[in-house]
Amino acid sequence: MPSAMPEIAVASLYQRYLVTRHTGRAVRLSVEGLVAELGATSLTVLDFGDVAVFDFSCADEVVAKLVLRAVDEETESSECFFLFRGVAQHHVDPMDSALRRRGLAAAAQGPEGEPFLIGDVEPAASRLWQAVCQAGAARLDDLAPELGMDEGDCGRILDRMCARRLLRRDGQAYHSLFYTFAEAERAGNE
Repeated sequence: MPSAMPEIAVASLYQRYLVTRHTGRAVRLSVEGLVAELGATSLTVLDFGDVAVFDFSCADEVVAKLVLRAVDEETESSECFFLFRGVAQHHVDPMDSALRRRGLAAAAQGPEGEPFLIGDVEPAASRLWQAVCQAGAARLDDLAPELGMDEGDCGRILDRMCARRLLRRDGQAYHSLFYTFAEAERAGNE
């Protein structure tokens, strides 16, 4: 089923020190307000570029709970995605721990623009996700042979990644969130 191009929002966290559960809750509530304004289908990009200190409590409140909400609110008419960019090594450990603790994963982009997954992801899913990111968008019948996978297994993994909000599906194509963001920016600049 094709999904509409999501509404896009980019939010800088505007803080150097994201520590304590209280601070994380305040940031999360602010982001949730932004998401509510966007509508049913949205991609929110959180920029960690200015964050110097980030602890587990804040990672759990901001990253894990936002991702959990997006996955829990899975409905036919609502799709909420999160992309975390500017994620440096000192952000990865608390984010990874918070996500793994809840069995979640998230799409991230490092300071140099390199895409990677954080959290609980099996190796086959990670390989598929990387292939989709490299292509921007890809179809199952292209991905399965390219990676030497059974088409049924490949399709189940891709659909599970869509349900986990790591990829976006539009008809027969699976889109990386980075590609979706770039396409939306390009359309906005025309």
